[in-house]
Amino acid sequence: MENITVREWVNKFNNKEFESKNRAVQCNAGWYDWFCSDDALAGRLKKMGNIIKDIKNDYILDNFRVWFKNNCPCSYPLYDDFRFEPIMENGEDSDDTIRDQLYFGVQCGHPFGSDYMYEVFTARNGYRTEFKCKNKREVLNVIEQLAEDFQKEIEV
Repeated sequence: MENITVREWVNKFNNKEFESKNRAVQCNAGWYDWFCSDDALAGRLKKMGNIIKDIKNDYILDNFRVWFKNNCPCSYPLYDDFRFEPIMENGEDSDDTIRDQLYFGVQCGHPFGSDYMYEVFTARNGYRTEFKCKNKREVLNVIEQLAEDFQKEIEV
């Protein structure tokens, strides 16, 4: 997995660099763990990437990396999530203190929800669901709100 900013990831996604079903390409795109077939990763990535590419907040785009997980709950179907992790200015992973304030993820097509398609969990909330969203627009609004919250928290 490349340790690149979300902005760099979006550029690669828009340039179709992650469309190959090749396992190495998908790992470079940010897949960390999965239970689906390797051939399914590119399609799953495209669905999530079509949300990520519309993030407009510079703080998220320039200070976080994104990675992906395919989850296999015991009694439910597979579902995916994408996670945002802060990175340091030198491109390294963040220290645990910053990570615990800023890390968040978006679960897609979560099998436990009936009235919503996405759940947003945050480290600041003990990795529990903080928001439930019905559509892409709501997810993007939550990400924008989180970015504003995070910037205020870091300034303090």
